[in-house]
Amino acid sequence: MLRTLLPHLVAVLVLTACLRLAGWQLDRAEEKDLLVAQWAEAPALALSDLGESPPPFALVAGSGRFDTERHILLDNQLLNNHPGVHVFSLFSVEEGELRILVNRGWQPWLRRTGEWPRFETPEGPIELSGRLSPPPRVGFQLGEAEDLDSESWPNLMTYFDLDKIRAVLGADLHDQIVLLEPEHPLHLSSEPWRTVIMGPERHRAYAFQWYSIALAVFLIWCFLGYRQIKRR
Repeated sequence: MLRTLLPHLVAVLVLTACLRLAGWQLDRAEEKDLLVAQWAEAPALALSDLGESPPPFALVAGSGRFDTERHILLDNQLLNNHPGVHVFSLFSVEEGELRILVNRGWQPWLRRTGEWPRFETPEGPIELSGRLSPPPRVGFQLGEAEDLDSESWPNLMTYFDLDKIRAVLGADLHDQIVLLEPEHPLHLSSEPWRTVIMGPERHRAYAFQWYSIALAVFLIWCFLGYRQIKRR
């Protein structure tokens, strides 16, 4: 009895898994479509007018000053297969009390050298322009981000943890970050920002593959079932 039912159970499980994975890929495609649309249609705002819930990916500009000492280095960032970090600098807006982290882009860094990446940060007032963005998302995470050292800068982070950053930079730090405009002279690599890592069309292609596998499994299941019935 078990030998008779086992192939059918396996087929049902495989079909269910394939359909679930295909559905998940289609959901991800819809999410990416929304992100691309928000990026393309984002309004322009002054940094002093952000408020608590600004529109996603707004184009922002304003004057203020960088903190020249306290920088966050986000580890494990690749550019053209070269290892490096993303440099986050604290920016205080001239008008109002807004304090926000600015991602100044990629900087090469080899851990084995024992030296921090070298980059310049001006002391005086500057004009900032960029794109508002949520903080970097953590994908597959092993362990927790370590606490930052408020006495030694820059600080290296494996995972971007806003709570741990606020513990040393202040609780008033804005929830969003700014992606510095690649053409800005203080951007470290001039590499354009990517709206999404994997486009919606790629997710739809993966969904099609899972549906194709499900169809193939279903047809094989029907064929073998027909042969079994005919044999009986």
